[in-house]
Amino acid sequence: MFRLSFDTNHRVLLVQFEGVLASEDFEGLDNALLAFVSRHGLARGILDFSSVQANAVPQSFLVWRARLPQILLGQERIIVAPQQEIYELACIYASQQRDFGNLKGRIVRALGDAYHLLDIEQSNFRPLH
Repeated sequence: MFRLSFDTNHRVLLVQFEGVLASEDFEGLDNALLAFVSRHGLARGILDFSSVQANAVPQSFLVWRARLPQILLGQERIIVAPQQEIYELACIYASQQRDFGNLKGRIVRALGDAYHLLDIEQSNFRPLH
């Protein structure tokens, strides 16, 4: 499951995953991102996995997915992965994206680090429906 929030001042989309991470979450995210781009245009992004309690996504799925063209094409992305397993998967995902010509995401352990990398001193994220 995931929630979307958008900070219009910094043009940053925040995706926060929670519970058990499943392949279906990413399929739903693709649809949500396409709808977001049609309404708001491109934006930088943070994928926050801090509230994920278990991972049910196979590494092979992430490798396949990383080879797809990015929906937020050319936009900076930060992946927040405090859990070791998800951190390692994020590293593999980011490397695969780079190898297939996509912009490589940066990976951090805490949401505050993501804000810092995107020069966000005061966030103003509002939920998207």
